[in-house]
Amino acid sequence: MIATLGLNTGAPYHLFLYSIALGGSVFHSFVVSPLAFKHLPREEFGKLQNKVFPTYFIGQAVVPLVLGLTSPFRLCPFSTGVLAISGIAGALNYFVLLPICRNIKQQRDELVANKLHETIEGGEVKASDKYTELNKKFGKYHGISSVLNLLSIASLAVYGTVMAKRLTR
Repeated sequence: MIATLGLNTGAPYHLFLYSIALGGSVFHSFVVSPLAFKHLPREEFGKLQNKVFPTYFIGQAVVPLVLGLTSPFRLCPFSTGVLAISGIAGALNYFVLLPICRNIKQQRDELVANKLHETIEGGEVKASDKYTELNKKFGKYHGISSVLNLLSIASLAVYGTVMAKRLTR
């Protein structure tokens, strides 16, 4: 029975892991995060993402490596390359950008806690220069992180086309 279903080879498990990786990334990035951003208060959205991102980025870094090591077919340099791009993008997000963004958010939170995030100029309440600077800095690093996330997803999708061709031979 197991052999009839093909479960005695690595192919179905490889395909299952790939499906979870690509599907989870697409679902989180294009469905869950936009909905959470739209419907949660900013502070709650930030808390949610702070809990999700470490696991998400570790998955982006590790799963392509596991896919490469467990491939049921011989990987060509191209497929190895796209898996490497996906994994490196996840690793950069986890080890470099996540700590930078967390630090910036912590600095912003400290300004708010110490009531230094706003100034009153001409009777109007405005964001302080430091708070505005931190927001711009966060936006820059968040943008880089988003590009790396898209690169990881796109490279996994490209790997999927290679895998589909190889598994249907």
